[in-house]
Amino acid sequence: MRKSTFILALIPVLGTVSSCISDEENLDVVFEQDLQKIEEYIQTVETEYTRRETIEQTGIELLFLTEEVESEELPEVRDTLAVNYTGMLLDGTVFDTSLEQVAQENDVFNPNRTYEPFEVILGMSNVINGWHWSLSQMKEGEKAIALIPSSYAYGSQSNGPIPANSVLVFELDLVEVRPYQP
Repeated sequence: MRKSTFILALIPVLGTVSSCISDEENLDVVFEQDLQKIEEYIQTVETEYTRRETIEQTGIELLFLTEEVESEELPEVRDTLAVNYTGMLLDGTVFDTSLEQVAQENDVFNPNRTYEPFEVILGMSNVINGWHWSLSQMKEGEKAIALIPSSYAYGSQSNGPIPANSVLVFELDLVEVRPYQP
């Protein structure tokens, strides 16, 4: 009886101690775990990439797959970008794509959807921040694999087939850049 009373008395104490960890500290832990998962994933990439870039302090890794590009200019905020993409979880599960054949092969095909390059207004469109960061570093005609930490994707929120705190993998093909016309 005393043992169960002691354990019951400890529950509020443990709750208080665990609540002393701030949300920011939790975010830092998740971010560090994401970086480790990204590095482990890169070690398994079988596709040959020409260069690797880390985007500033975001932890986003870009593995570039092309050597020749249509333009040497990086897109600017408000430029309209046409992008073919395939979005995956680290385990290879495809959750979305702009490519009809990829959608059919991965059981995500939607007959009510148009499969074509997705248009993004850089820095303005309602897409995950990881896309804005990644696409801002790509030139027209480049293809890359973007590895995006959860904090630049959906964070602690799940989104359809995407679990909370998921690192996302996007195969991106920047098909066209149309400069902003005020």
